[in-house]
Amino acid sequence: MKKYTNWGEVFASAKPLEFNTFNTGRITGKVKTYADTTSFPINVDLNTDLVCDMMAFSFEHPEKGDILIDCGFSRSFTDNPPYGNLSFVMKVFQKLNNIRYAQQSGEDFESHMKRLDIQPTHVFLTHFHPDHTSGLPSLTSNCTVHFGKKEHSFYYRLIAGSHLKGKRIKLLDFETNGFALEPFEKVLDVFDDASLFAVSTPGHTKDHISYLINTQPTPQFIIGDAELNRWAVKNGIKVNTDYGKQGLKDVYKSSRMIQSFLTLHPNIEVQYSHDKKDLQTETKQRLAKF
Repeated sequence: MKKYTNWGEVFASAKPLEFNTFNTGRITGKVKTYADTTSFPINVDLNTDLVCDMMAFSFEHPEKGDILIDCGFSRSFTDNPPYGNLSFVMKVFQKLNNIRYAQQSGEDFESHMKRLDIQPTHVFLTHFHPDHTSGLPSLTSNCTVHFGKKEHSFYYRLIAGSHLKGKRIKLLDFETNGFALEPFEKVLDVFDDASLFAVSTPGHTKDHISYLINTQPTPQFIIGDAELNRWAVKNGIKVNTDYGKQGLKDVYKSSRMIQSFLTLHPNIEVQYSHDKKDLQTETKQRLAKF
């Protein structure tokens, strides 16, 4: 296994890979529910309603087949609105926080798989929150589900409910197998061929992962929930955490690493889970102010 010493070496190994993004629905709730309220500028109302798209991504690997990054919402959100196949715990939590889900006809995960003729062999989760895992029950038992080792716990399984039932699991272990690739402290070359890098970006969850799809002509960097969306980045608003003070420190640290990475490599196209539009231009504009 080759351990690259810089991202230039990685990008020099890039090959054309068919890449897709698809929106599986949207979530609406108060912005204070999603974000660290101490990061809000004074002109932003904490009770502003924020509408977040729920994106998922795929690419075709020349040997491994169709690869997914997250699943988004299954058809259950159309068949059983407004909370679809969320666990009982999450349904109660979302109702108490007045968080609403919506899905238009044909937006569901299953419809996208059929439309794009995608037959996933692997799905890589950015983290184990149910808006990212809802589509897992639709996948066959031949599809391997990958996620961070620290999220293979009772707490995260309780949140996701039965989404993993019957699935083949492979844990991503950054502490044992990861290596530094500046500005990130731990990355993994997932298939040992420089096609897909898992990047450790903890904070929103204990083992949150961003992914770099090393495709020509433009590498795709999927941030997941390490940043909330382009509006939040523009306003300096940081995403929330589910593990207290240390989690909040990790949110800010991961955000700094991501922004440094984008500054060093401005030609990367940025994708992330809760916004359909590219983050890159506005990120550079914001960084230019400092």
